[in-house]
Amino acid sequence: MMSGRSRLTAIAAVLAVALTSCGGSGSGGATGDVIISLKDFSLTATPGRYAPGAITFGIDNDGPSVHEFVVLRTDDAPDALPVENGLIPEDQIDLVDEVEDIPPGTDTSLDVNLDAGSYVLVCNLPAHYEQGMFAAFTVA
Repeated sequence: MMSGRSRLTAIAAVLAVALTSCGGSGSGGATGDVIISLKDFSLTATPGRYAPGAITFGIDNDGPSVHEFVVLRTDDAPDALPVENGLIPEDQIDLVDEVEDIPPGTDTSLDVNLDAGSYVLVCNLPAHYEQGMFAAFTVA
């Protein structure tokens, strides 16, 4: 018969194996220094902070819609970027790089070289940013 502590240890071991075999980050098949999850309508970055230099964003489109992934350098709050007709006007911001038209259920990656500073990661398809598809990202 197992003690309560032994049962907890066994359960923790089973969960660790299950999470490892599922990727552990909740993402699909993307790999990279920072894992990006795109869904209707959220964008998450794990981790949300990384060291300056070369960074590979592993991007999973886990949603049922086409999305894009855009890296913006800005000191503005993530939810305070300018919007015109449902889009962030790319001529009014410091756009670092992007991946357009990521089909649903697929993964891709983006390699960038980032200096220390504040960034906002967004999907800049019509109304997606306004519906919550953004995340703060810090390089320090």
